[in-house]
Parts: sequence; structure tokens; C-alpha cells
Amino acid sequence: MTILATLTMMSLMAMPAAVQRAGKGKLFAQNVVEQAHRAHPEAAEIGISARSARGCRTIASTDPSDIGESCEKDDAAPMQTGKPFVGREGKSYDISLPLHDAKGRLVGSVGIELAPKPGQTESAQVAQAKAIAGEMERRILSKAALFQRSK
Repeated sequence: MTILATLTMMSLMAMPAAVQRAGKGKLFAQNVVEQAHRAHPEAAEIGISARSARGCRTIASTDPSDIGESCEKDDAAPMQTGKPFVGREGKSYDISLPLHDAKGRLVGSVGIELAPKPGQTESAQVAQAKAIAGEMERRILSKAALFQRSK
């Protein structure tokens, strides 16, 4: 193997998996959501909202009809307060959390809908959502990266 091939392989190995597998034309945020959903099928829905020049909007979601919609109160609250917002959707919990990049800078919010298992408390659901969000955050290099389209 040549030195160039070795260096290329090493740089690919160092790249976040979501960057390596980014689908053509999708926002990186959508790839992050899809990868999180594949890793956590127990989440009925996952979405990312962020502020941009167009205002606060859903920029990625496992529900395609949500993309481009204005932020709802539960999406915007974590960006303003830095705290989780927990609502109910039937028997499920709709948990919105502040979303950060890998350096800890606020980039938006993530909404995760989870159905509780028998005996599972709201705090356990929030902890599970925080773990999923943490996995997503490790893949996000910056807010600008969320809006990048794959080629």
C-alpha cells in the first residue's frame, strides 16, 4: 500500500461515520438523524431543529413532513433555556433537548419520541434521550456542518 493510500485510509477511519456514509444531496443533519434512528429503533421519531436566516425550522427528521416546518414551542424551548422539554404524545414521551456540536456549542435542538417500557419513569426516558443526543453530538463538528449537503 502506498503512503498516499495509507494516509487516505487513516483519514477515512478518523472521520465520523455519518460523514463517511452521507447520502448524496442530503443535509448532514438528515444523515445524523437517520443514523441515530438506525442505532435506536426504539425511538419512534427523531428530528433536529435549528435557527437560521429563515428563522427556527426543523431541518432534519425521520418524518419527512416535518422538515421545513417552523419550530414548535417544545423545539425552541431547549435552545432558549438549555433544559429538556418533556411532553406527552399519547403513551409516548416527546423529549426535546438542546443539541450541541462536538465542542459543546449550542447548534439547535433535538426532539426524540420514546415509548416507555412497563415501569419506566419519565426521568429514565429523559436519560435515554440524552444518551441518544450525546451520540449525535459527537458527530456534529459545527452548526454550519448541519446545513452542508453531501455530494
